[in-house]
Amino acid sequence: MKIYNFNYFWLALLAICGLLPGISNDAAAASCLTGTVNFSGSAWYASGTVTVTNSCSTNVALTGQSISFTAQDSKGNAVSVGTLNDWWVNNAAYTLTFSGGATQSGTFGTTTSGATPVINAGQTLTFSGGFNLNNSAFNNALAASSLTFGSSTPTPTPTPTPGGSSITTGSVGFHLLLGVNGYTSAQDSITLTGDNYTDLIMSNFIAGVMYGHLLQKYTPGIQFDKDYLYGSIMGQLLQENLATEYYKASSNLIDPSPDQAAVMGMGQGGPYQINNYAADMVYGSYKPQGNSLINYVAVQKNIGFTMADAATQYTQNTPASFNNKYYGPILTAYFHFNDYVALQKVGPVGGYTPGWEPYFDKALTNFKTLPNNFLDVLLNVAYNQGYYGTLMTSYSKLGANASAATVANVNLYSSVWGVNDTYQQYPYQVRYYLDQLYDNPIPSPANQNTVTTPANHVAFSIATLESVFSNVFQTLGYVNGSKQYVFISDAQARTAFNSALSSAGVASTSTLDLSTASQRAQIFSILEAAISNLESSLGTDFTATTLNQL
Repeated sequence: MKIYNFNYFWLALLAICGLLPGISNDAAAASCLTGTVNFSGSAWYASGTVTVTNSCSTNVALTGQSISFTAQDSKGNAVSVGTLNDWWVNNAAYTLTFSGGATQSGTFGTTTSGATPVINAGQTLTFSGGFNLNNSAFNNALAASSLTFGSSTPTPTPTPTPGGSSITTGSVGFHLLLGVNGYTSAQDSITLTGDNYTDLIMSNFIAGVMYGHLLQKYTPGIQFDKDYLYGSIMGQLLQENLATEYYKASSNLIDPSPDQAAVMGMGQGGPYQINNYAADMVYGSYKPQGNSLINYVAVQKNIGFTMADAATQYTQNTPASFNNKYYGPILTAYFHFNDYVALQKVGPVGGYTPGWEPYFDKALTNFKTLPNNFLDVLLNVAYNQGYYGTLMTSYSKLGANASAATVANVNLYSSVWGVNDTYQQYPYQVRYYLDQLYDNPIPSPANQNTVTTPANHVAFSIATLESVFSNVFQTLGYVNGSKQYVFISDAQARTAFNSALSSAGVASTSTLDLSTASQRAQIFSILEAAISNLESSLGTDFTATTLNQL
């Protein structure tokens, strides 16, 4: 989805829906919220309400807010609360959907098309419903005493301010079409100077390296252009999101402004616009059969809906966790990895030969001996135009017999220069934004014969990178040695990262510049090793899937 063509449409829609400035939805808004839990019934069924009250003088957007409490029966067994409803309030039907184990975490949504859940100043919302029990009454006193509001993810470690000898400077422009009259000026930009965006860039590159790790786990020996594949999650955010420049480092939200709320609507997929996040990409259904995002063990714990609800999730608003700056990028990495797997499985499972085969499989075999190839382009057209678009087939055919000369031709911006087709432009838009970050020579968007070299610097303080790495992986789950499904801990993530630092001979007080090729390679090497270390130490496989609710 090309957000940059729809800025004025979205703003109009937000005005219609009443989502105007004056509504708070940042992390501090949680302090405005109080509530109650009141369930009673038999040993087999309990019903009741959860209330939410806004004690502040401003309205609070509930997208991005969460509510949690300990849900146990009188024997200490975990209880699943499910979905509660406030059937009609503020001209919409609101939902409060709980997931998790003994600690049930709830996120707010709405079943009314185009609406976003908001609680007005001084207002109380009442969500009602019920749930089954197993011959033991619900412990309401424990639930009521443990009620809290805030983030749906583990509390992240405060991120240090980047430091060291390098200083972050410059800017990156985005939302443009290369060589297309009327669209060559960047509609948006982020100012790198001041480090407001540095931790967001870090989390996106950590996700990008994880993306590569997943591909290489699934296809040992596969090669790709690391600069473009590892950076593709960041490039996607700039192109697909609505006004990434609104991001504030003080918040855990990628999109903190009410003016960006449209990306969290029904079927939108959040800031990265992963629209088909609820679909099984092999079987073509909304019931998870092994190739839905919720099937991946690592991301299921924080995805914001359950296996029981998965088949109808496409009718709901995008879960709040998709907007978290630590979880959103790595979830998107899994989305693309799922595409990669699905492209290879659709034909055999469906019993037919899709248009991109056998060329795609041949391209993957070829790419094992063709370094710095264009796998990123293939996967970006699969995401943007779709598997069955003409570009997936044409680039697969190119890849099947590609040589270094083929790669050189695909790499040229002249391949799409002046082509007023967003599907063809998309993989090159992503690369263009990355080339700005990397200080690679780039043509002027208006004149490909005018080539300039950006003078950007993005200082990655190793201490900051360690904190962000930990915060990212604390949003993921795994099954431990006791067969418990738990979040990765801060200590586990930091131990893996520091082991990678030691192996690389890089001091924890160092600063590396993402915009300098040699230092960028060091950053990638550290993250590659840290992810492998973590996976090994946990005794898990980050590509693992399940058909069960863990």
